[in-house]
Amino acid sequence: MTLTGRKCKVNWTKSGMAKENCGLGILNLERFARALRLRWLWHEWVSPEKTWVGTKTSCDDTDGLLFAVCTTISVGDGNRTSFWHSGWLQGCRSKDIVPNLFKITRPKNRTVAAALQRHICTRDIHRAEMLALVHAHEFFKLWGMLQNTQLNQNQEDQIKWKLTKTGEYTAASAYKAQFIGNVKASKVQRIWRAWAPPKCKFFAWLVTQNRVWTSDRLQRGWPHNPSCPLCRSASETAFHLLV
Repeated sequence: MTLTGRKCKVNWTKSGMAKENCGLGILNLERFARALRLRWLWHEWVSPEKTWVGTKTSCDDTDGLLFAVCTTISVGDGNRTSFWHSGWLQGCRSKDIVPNLFKITRPKNRTVAAALQRHICTRDIHRAEMLALVHAHEFFKLWGMLQNTQLNQNQEDQIKWKLTKTGEYTAASAYKAQFIGNVKASKVQRIWRAWAPPKCKFFAWLVTQNRVWTSDRLQRGWPHNPSCPLCRSASETAFHLLV
């Protein structure tokens, strides 16, 4: 937070945004920790010889969703790709395409090769569960998407990180991916590129956020004079006062 006299001017979420997103670029530890956790999922693919591979990691389902969005999987023999948990089916995870069918399927850890062998994935549907119309709809949807799936026994499954030119995972790209979709303001960048003392840049940034204590922001019961102290003919706002 940006504090003056124990009063918060800009909330932490805004301050943690990148500078091109009108923030201060302060490291968001929660999102950075998520970016680092994706390294576990990446090494499960590229370094299967590591001793910890196959054990339960600290990654949650949100981590898995972010990993699926940031990667492209090319299925070869299907022996390394998880049928349900990898984003191999048209860039999506099977568990997200047919969530209700996924809930009644046992087991949930089959590879693509094992699931497609003699249509084992259809036999994994738990018979004791109450099947509904939604299960039938999702089953035929999944079945239709699998019709064009062909395995190549002479080629291993490949994974590529979308956000780098080399196709390799980096924590920096995983961190920035969590800010995709936020509004970018190129004009705000001029503040940080200017040749001025940091406190002047910071004050200019507060002006863009409308977080300086001008009269228009003191109309919440604080005693103040609403007129501009320079012209005395208009209400005092940050824009009017400075421009």
